[in-house]
Amino acid sequence: MIKRITLSVCILLSFGLQAQHSFSVKEAQEYGLQNNRTIKNAVLEVGIASKQMKETISIGLPQVNAEAQWQKFLTVPTTLVPAGAFGGEPTENSPQYIEMQFGLPHTSTVSITASQLIFNGSYIVGLKASKSFMEFARMRKTLTEHQISDSIATAYYNVLLARENSDFLESIVEAHKTIVNEVEALYNAGFVEDIEVDRMALVLSKMEMQYANIYRRTEISEAYLKLMLGIELAETLVLSDSLPKLLDSSISFKLEESNTKQRIEYQMAAMKADLKELDLRRYQTDKLPTIAAFGSINTSSMGNDFTAFESNSSWYPSQMVGLKISIPIFDGLGGAARIQKARLVWEQAKNDKIQMQENLALAHLSAQSNFINASSDYTHQEHNLALAKKIYEKTLAKYREGLVSSLELSQAGTEYLQTNTNFSKSIYHLLITNLNYQRSLGK
Repeated sequence: MIKRITLSVCILLSFGLQAQHSFSVKEAQEYGLQNNRTIKNAVLEVGIASKQMKETISIGLPQVNAEAQWQKFLTVPTTLVPAGAFGGEPTENSPQYIEMQFGLPHTSTVSITASQLIFNGSYIVGLKASKSFMEFARMRKTLTEHQISDSIATAYYNVLLARENSDFLESIVEAHKTIVNEVEALYNAGFVEDIEVDRMALVLSKMEMQYANIYRRTEISEAYLKLMLGIELAETLVLSDSLPKLLDSSISFKLEESNTKQRIEYQMAAMKADLKELDLRRYQTDKLPTIAAFGSINTSSMGNDFTAFESNSSWYPSQMVGLKISIPIFDGLGGAARIQKARLVWEQAKNDKIQMQENLALAHLSAQSNFINASSDYTHQEHNLALAKKIYEKTLAKYREGLVSSLELSQAGTEYLQTNTNFSKSIYHLLITNLNYQRSLGK
């Protein structure tokens, strides 16, 4: 019995350990890149592109097919042959044609055919395009990894912000509960009026409502982070980093020049333009001849009865080789229209590449400006928080000495709470703007 209880406890403890995850921001990003379902689909897309490239390559490799066929004429076809075809002069009373049946009821055939593409312009261009498409799929996977990594970091910061605000608000609520109890005791002793009790109770009620809202917001932000990481919602999430720790370790206030051509977005736009150019060349090469070699080995067995598998049956072999050249001459101007359309699509892709470069340059300037503003805001909010904390602590001390009213204390508490919230948000915004700024540099 004791062994069973011990085993059950071990299983429960093991389950509890498995259901808990502890991450820093970097660890969360690494875990998410392995388990996020969007990333998994991006990896599958690379695999699909690889198979598509092999499928394109296979067109230029030898094609070998084997075929076996059996057929039976229920009625052997009849052919009319001129009566004089086998010598002799037809008489006036003789028929002009003779009915003859060629062939036997049963025919069995086994054949092997092979073909090899020697030259086809579209195939050569398509081969280059398939390799470029493979590289484009890898770029898209890299871009997806960057996006998911940034989204995980943002979600991580959001959970930290919600938790810190929730913890701070909880401490303020507990402090004001103590104050309300003290005011009620003073009221019962006849030292203060009931309006003082009501004022403090109203302030406490508002703070409790704020705390309930921020607590629910924390749960939602945690659930979103779990979704980004690809873990079950029921599992426990422990975050080992904090906003101040991340601020000290990841923020560099050194400004750098951006090289938009290093951005994966620009490289994808350039690759897309190259693919459209190859598409144009593919249509242009459709006017070139196609050369293919082919050959076959064939053997047949015939008879009035089906005797293909009998030892005394006769098989009649035949072999053939050939060369086929196809030269397009006129396609109703459809090829010219396809070439013109492909050229226009290529021009669009080149314009998109230039537009992407300009957009990335503008995004860098915007990210840099936002980062500078967030840095300035953080400095001011840090100073404001120190002042608000000092004011609140002095007002609380004076209130307990009976030098200020409960209204002044509630105002000081509200300002302190709001200033702390603004300070936490300033750290959050600084981390986010730094993330965007680093990405705008191509990092």
